[in-house]
Amino acid sequence: MTERAIQYGRALYELQLKEDIIKDSAKTLSDSKDLLDALDNPSVRATEKHAIIDKIFDKEITSFLKVVTDNHMISQVMDIFEAYNDCAVDAKNWAKATLYYVTKPDDEQIASIKSKIVGDTGKDGVELKLVEQPSLVGGFVLQVGDFETDRSVKGHIKQLTQNLMRR
Repeated sequence: MTERAIQYGRALYELQLKEDIIKDSAKTLSDSKDLLDALDNPSVRATEKHAIIDKIFDKEITSFLKVVTDNHMISQVMDIFEAYNDCAVDAKNWAKATLYYVTKPDDEQIASIKSKIVGDTGKDGVELKLVEQPSLVGGFVLQVGDFETDRSVKGHIKQLTQNLMRR
């Protein structure tokens, strides 16, 4: 993520738009490569891009998307939305975590993981992103900020290999 994308994400957060509008806009853009390509295409005039934005998106976010498009940042729009999300999570005093798994944890396990993260970080809550990753073979990897807990089979094999190579 570039510094400019982070700045745009902060600016989007400061606009204090409804979260649903931002989520819907992010989903629309992530689901349509053709739309992103059209908005990023230098041969399409700005007025045509603006008309497309006006037709597709909620009026509250159109001005922002027009600025992003006019400043040739639409190719980084998903990073902008991620930076917006980071600002929103920080404002709520929540921790941001990602759980990589082979077998999806049930609701009780997820609640337990969130509770542990809240206790360890002192935050008020957790935004937990779940990512299936079969290459782990078994177990999980939990990332909370810069801290990583690797309890995967793949991680154990890697650690064993490193230990054997040291001998």
